Formats: sequence, C-alpha cells, structure tokens
Amino acid sequence: VEAIGVDLAKQRAKNADLRVILTDGSALVLNPCGDDIVARSKSDIGHGDFSAKTGDGIDKLIDQITSALETRASSAGVAIRERHRLAMERSISALEMVEDQLKSAPDHAELVADDLRTAIRALDSLVGHVNVEHLLDEIFSSFCIGK
Repeated sequence: VEAIGVDLAKQRAKNADLRVILTDGSALVLNPCGDDIVARSKSDIGHGDFSAKTGDGIDKLIDQITSALETRASSAGVAIRERHRLAMERSISALEMVEDQLKSAPDHAELVADDLRTAIRALDSLVGHVNVEHLLDEIFSSFCIGK
C-alpha cells in the first residue's frame, strides 16, 4: 500500500504545474526541473533559506512562488463562462480564509487544510475535474431541454 501511495505522489508531482521542493538540506535533490523551486529549511540554525519554526524567509519563498505563477498566469486564457468566474471567486475566497487563519491561528492546520481543499476543488472545475452533479446543473441551466 505504501508503494502505491509513493507512486501516486510521484505521478502527481510529475503532472504538477509547479513543484516546490522543501528539504532540510540533509539530502541531495535529484533531477529538479528547470522551473522547480528548491528551498532548504532550518535557517533558524543557520542552514537554510527559510525557517518553518520561526517563519524567517517564508516571505521570500512566497515571492518566488508568486513570481513563477504570475509568469504562467499571464499567458493563460480568459474565463468566458459564468461557471469559471464563480469557481475563481470560490477559490479566492477560500485562499483569503487560509491567509486569515494562518495569521490569526497558525496552529490550526486542519482548518487551513480544509480551506485549501475547497480552493483546489473550485480550481479543479476549471481544468476539467468536474463533479457529475455540477455538470448536470450546468447542462440544465445553460440549455433549453424539452420533450
């Protein structure tokens, strides 16, 4: 079962738009792609780019990720359907909640994770991972179907 999980994780990483590889510096990162972001933790003890413990350097890492995604987003298409706009609004709202929770209650990772899942589900609908119920709703709301 563990091997299946590792294989699935590798496949998801291979298909990801952007990979952020976090390491403590003790292991060599093998085969990073040209646009992968590799960041080492443990800056609080003088051995890395950021500290997960103190938060030092996290802003720089977020800036790197933002820059990489902004470059990619600038060449993206335009949302032409109401469904696309609503999905993006749901995702933005969930991400804003994540940001607020990280500032006010950084120890509540389960709440942050749930809002991240909400954002991901909203974005999934933009890239083709559509729930069957949502698809049927879209069909019946967009087309006049009669007997």
